Amino acid sequence: MNRRLVLVSLALILAFSTFAGANHWSTAEANTGDEIKEEIERKQEEQNRNQEESEQKAEELSQVEAEIDALYEEMRELDERTQRTNREIEEKHTEIDQTKERIEELREEIEELHERIAERDELLKDRVNSMYRNGGSVNYLEVLLGSQSFGDLIERINALSTISRQDRNILEQHIEDKQDLEQAKIEIEAELTALEEQMNELESLRADLEKQTEEKDRLAGELEEKGANLKEAILSLEEEQDILAAQEAAAKQELEDWEEEQQRLEEERKRKEEEERKKREEAERKAEEEEASQSESSSSGNSGNSGSSDSSGGGSSSAPSDTGGTMMVPATGRVTSEYGPRWGRTHHGIDIGQGGRSNVPIVAAESGQVITARYLNGYGNTVMITHNINGESITTLYAHLDSIDVSQGQSVSRGDKLGIMGNTGNSTGPHLHFEVHPGGWDSEKSNSVDPRKYVDF
Repeated sequence: MNRRLVLVSLALILAFSTFAGANHWSTAEANTGDEIKEEIERKQEEQNRNQEESEQKAEELSQVEAEIDALYEEMRELDERTQRTNREIEEKHTEIDQTKERIEELREEIEELHERIAERDELLKDRVNSMYRNGGSVNYLEVLLGSQSFGDLIERINALSTISRQDRNILEQHIEDKQDLEQAKIEIEAELTALEEQMNELESLRADLEKQTEEKDRLAGELEEKGANLKEAILSLEEEQDILAAQEAAAKQELEDWEEEQQRLEEERKRKEEEERKKREEAERKAEEEEASQSESSSSGNSGNSGSSDSSGGGSSSAPSDTGGTMMVPATGRVTSEYGPRWGRTHHGIDIGQGGRSNVPIVAAESGQVITARYLNGYGNTVMITHNINGESITTLYAHLDSIDVSQGQSVSRGDKLGIMGNTGNSTGPHLHFEVHPGGWDSEKSNSVDPRKYVDF
């Protein structure tokens, strides 16, 4: 086969495959952009529908919603009181620990005073015995008259002065230590009394906490009864609109980011096309040079048998991998309630229990943008995040948090801490309520799916 023909054919095949791939790529890019734009339009339509439905139901549900809102307000205040009580209990534990440390220090101080007083008692006893043997006092005159010289007299006077001063110091220290001992005993009694009062206050706080928990259970029961035919968690129109608007804004930002990425990819594609064009031209030039060289070296010859062989190139394409298990588990613990029918309604998420633990962190199941991070009626302290996973827009919801560590508009990465597991909102025990909404969250939860489709619990 003519070598030039082979090289030119290869160059044409390469150009065709590049052109075809680019067209397919451009089509895929256009489809993705259209999908994001359609999603934005859907969000706007959802907001319009939400507005219309809210106006239609406003009169019908106004009385019941007013009662439920009042109950939710009570629950919100109760959540705040419970959180304050928990903080007071933690502070009281700290005070008790500090008091116990102070008592231990006083005990050690008293023990040291006892030892010093006992040692000094022995010394004083020896001095009293010595004085008794000398007739009850030291005969200072005899000591002075017994001096042998003036220098000896001076030494004896200094010695007597030192003995007298030492006796006085010993007595003063003895009296001071005994006074310190009495003061330490008074202080330790006061600290023990304070400790007892702190323990009583702690028990009182715990009793208040139990009452608050019982009150919350009662409110939750009333909410279940009043809201049996309503949405699982009634949100105000303003809250719903804020969430939908935040989702729309996130989708617009996603479109903007996507368009920038497509521009970058288009520039990269053009650069590669230019490289391929140069490669084709180089291949054609080499083929022409090879043909010219062969023509010069041989003016005639027998044509050999030319065999033809079919060559086929196969390309492989793979569909996007299934999304099951692509997100990480948002909290450790046992699943206490599954997605699906519950109490005559649909439970739109999965619950993970606290299981007697404390300060259980809640983390982002995937990277994305926080579209709400606040207290929502029914949900309590709530975080919602919008993600883009394999080209699909998904919103995740994390409810009943004790505290929130992120804010609206913040970008988070997979595994970032969002807050602490809690018992706020319409909840009868500490747990995480986790929802997944492909296409975005709406007040009817029409897009909710079993989180197990995305998370391997």
